[in-house]
This record gives sequence, C-alpha cells and structure tokens, in this order.
Amino acid sequence: MGTLRAALGVAGLVMVLCSAGAATGQEPVPRSAPATPDDLPEEVRGGVVVDLADGDRFKVTVARNLKTVWGTRYDAASGGWGERRPILRKDNLYCGDVDARAAGGAVAVIAECDRFGYAEDQAPVASHALYSSDTVTWMARKLPGEAYDEPGIAPGGTAAVWPLHQGYVTWTAAEGFVVRELSMKGQEYTVTAVIDDAGTVSVLYATVSRDGGCALVALTRAGDATPTRQEVPLPDICGDVDLLNVDASSVLFGEVESAAETWVVSRETPASPWAVTAIAPAHAPGLEDYAGGRLGVSFFEATDLPLLALGSRDRRSVLAHVYDRVAQRWGSPVTVHVSPDAKCSWGDNWTEGSFAVIAADLECGDRHWILATTDGTTWHSLPMQKHPLGVSADGSLVAVPSRSTTTVLSRERGVVKLPVGATERCDLVVPAGPDAAVRLTSRGRRQGWPTVIEQSSPDGWKRLAKTRVPTYDVPCRHARAELYERPYRYTIYGGLKGYAVRLVEDGDDWRAKKLPY
Repeated sequence: MGTLRAALGVAGLVMVLCSAGAATGQEPVPRSAPATPDDLPEEVRGGVVVDLADGDRFKVTVARNLKTVWGTRYDAASGGWGERRPILRKDNLYCGDVDARAAGGAVAVIAECDRFGYAEDQAPVASHALYSSDTVTWMARKLPGEAYDEPGIAPGGTAAVWPLHQGYVTWTAAEGFVVRELSMKGQEYTVTAVIDDAGTVSVLYATVSRDGGCALVALTRAGDATPTRQEVPLPDICGDVDLLNVDASSVLFGEVESAAETWVVSRETPASPWAVTAIAPAHAPGLEDYAGGRLGVSFFEATDLPLLALGSRDRRSVLAHVYDRVAQRWGSPVTVHVSPDAKCSWGDNWTEGSFAVIAADLECGDRHWILATTDGTTWHSLPMQKHPLGVSADGSLVAVPSRSTTTVLSRERGVVKLPVGATERCDLVVPAGPDAAVRLTSRGRRQGWPTVIEQSSPDGWKRLAKTRVPTYDVPCRHARAELYERPYRYTIYGGLKGYAVRLVEDGDDWRAKKLPY
C-alpha cells in the first residue's frame, strides 16, 4: 500500500485511556496462539485469497486491463473453484490492487482505483469499499479522498470498516455505508481499523507519544461518540512500516514479510485494552550479540518449522538458535558449521516465500556451503560448487548439487544423497522428488550450452530428452537461480548471450521452458 494521505475533516474531542502494561520490555499479555503473518490473506497474482467458513475460500483479483475486479469462490465440498464473476466494474474506473478480510461467509474488500487510468506511484483517489455477506450479492461505495489500507471485518461478518485519513467508512446492515470523521492527532504513518459485531470501531495508527517517544495509538468508539484513546509504546513504529489487522482483535506491526520483524498487538475482548502479545523475535531475549556485517545474524523460515537464527562472532564458527514462540525467547546456540581457515559471509539468501526446509547459503573463501536442516534440529553442512540451488515449484524440495553428488532435502525423506552431480559449468539440477533429480546439461558439447535433460538413477544420469533452448557461438559461463519471485526460474548465460529457463514436469517427462531473459 502507499504512504500518502489526504485530509478529510476533523471532529470531536478525545478522551484519554492510558495503557498500563504494554510498554516494550514488559511481559506480553499471555495468549494461547498469537497471530502471525501466515494468518493474513494469501497473496496471489493480481490479488488475495481469504478463508471462509467450512473450508471454502474466496479469491479477489484485478483484471490485467485493470477495468474489472473479479471474485471466485472455492467450494471445499466439491474441491473446485467456481465461475469467476465481476464484483466491481464501472466506466473509466481502473483498479490496480485489492485487499480483503473475511469472517464466516462475509467478505470486505478494498479496490484501489483511479479514474481514467491507474499509476502505482500515486495514491488512488477513486478507491471503492465492497461488502458481501455471501460472496454473491455485493454492495459498493466510492471512498472519499485517498484510500488504500486494508478493510476490517467483524468476527460474525456483520459489519466492516475501511480506514481513511482522519476518518473511516463503516458498513452495517442497519445503516449501510457511513462516512465518519475522526480526529487522529499526529497521525503521519500507516493506519488500520477493526470493528466488532456491535459496530464499535478501533482505529490504530502510529504517532509521536506524549513523552516524545513513538507509540501505537488506538482510538475506540461506537457510532459518533467521543473516542477513548490508548497508547501502546512500540519501537520503530514512527516510520513507514506495515500495520495490518488480522482480525477484530489482532494487529501486526513491523516488516510482516519477515516473521522475525513482526510484533503482535492484541486484545482479549472488544472491551479490553490493546497490548503487546508477541514480541518481534528479532527483539526477543536469548539471541547472541553477533557482530554485524557479512556474517551477522540472519533469520530463516520454513513452513511449519520454528523460526531459526544463524550468525557468527568470528565469521568462522556459525551458530544456530531456535525460537520458542510460547516462551518468546531464543534457545541456547549450537554450532552448525566451522570453517578452519577462510572467513565466511552470507551468500544469496533472498527468496520469495519460504521453502519446506532450511537451506542457508554460506561462502567461505573459495568454498561454497549450504547449511541445511529438514526438522529445525539436525544440521548438515553440504558442499556446493558454483552451480545454483535447485528448488521445486512449490518449495517443498531443494537440491544441492556438488561435482559428484546431489543432496535432495525434503520433509518427507529428510536428507537423501544421490550418486549424480553437476559436472559442466552451466549444469542446472532440480529435484524431481524426495529421492530423485533432473539435470539440464550440455554433456560437454555446444560450448557448454545445455542441450539435453537427464534423470538421476542409481547408476548415474540417464538421458530423458533433447531440449529446444538456444545455444550460442560464445562459451556458456554460468547458471544462476532466480528465487526472488514465484514460480522460480533460472538464468543461463555467457557474455551478453543467455536466456531464462524453468524445468517443468510434464506427465512422466520433463521439458525446459524458455522464458523472457
């Protein structure tokens, strides 16, 4: 979302309610299961997917030409997606993004729109609030001013709210859409809003607190009543960071793409005060004071594994901590790798989404290692040459090729070493299962440009098929993983020549799919 704001009016005096237990450094409010970034809607191309009752789901996306907002429902009973239907389409209205929240069978959506065109670098001024109690019949209202923050929805799905600058819009069955002004003194940064089934709204935003520090402010009121004010001190909240509601009682703050940098602020009931219920793990106790720089602490996530932190004091011995989300502290460190001679630095560990296993890229002099764990407890230092890490399309499998072997990592089988490796400079090896791999290779021909696909076997590589990817009149120099967005892809190049490619399973066969370079 953007960071610009537009003025609405201001109204009303504000009653002050001080928070007595929310300061940083105090014990968080005990909760059985604090919210996490995984509780946010799933992001998909052009929009999001939200969860409904009984396992159903609802997908909201914008059309490629930006002229339609589409809705599609997934039926858990039949196991399939229904027909895509337009939920917003108006003449000369262009919508570039959407966000949504759901409760029960109801869905609230914000469509970020402009008239006569849409620019991502400008705050939208024709955004629309959309609400449906059943994902079939939709109500819509243009939001005043600049609007782009996510909506909030009541636990029973009976009410919804869309935050604005100095105000908000609500929807209830009794009143429909209503614009309400609210004085949010000192509000400069991101804002979110939640609503309960009685229609009581809490607007939360960051500001400079009364003592000169930074705080999260919560203004709570029913209808047009004078709001109560509460301040929840939080570090680094006076900045352009995420502030997103998960539901009517939980808000995430920080860099929510990273579980290590995400705080949780919650309340037990709509009448309870807001308080910190989960510390951002990067600020939690128990983490060693590692030096910064090329081997400072880095955090690693994998689906359904605990959060892990790796770092080194001397750039030779790498230590690992496991985060205890219940105790909200880091466990004692264990040594997972020792480099006897060369100092180490982190390699390329930027990926889109989490894998099912941990595979941390480490460079120690002219040697290259993958520090791997499939269970969060047992670690493996796997040697890897200059060839790229191979990752399955869904991130469930990782292949670590060396010259003579390939190690496949999976939750299903753990660590499986295959008697096949990457021998050519531009070889690309990807997992074909928890105990198998395929290789795109040149077999020493065509100046190193790959021409065939091979599959692993107990006796070595077995040829599967020729490829239609190009070869050039200059030597192939390098294969590189591009894991910054899904679906993952790889680039193979030499000099100014090259192409992007993805190895795709096609029934019992594999093929190399050339992509724009």
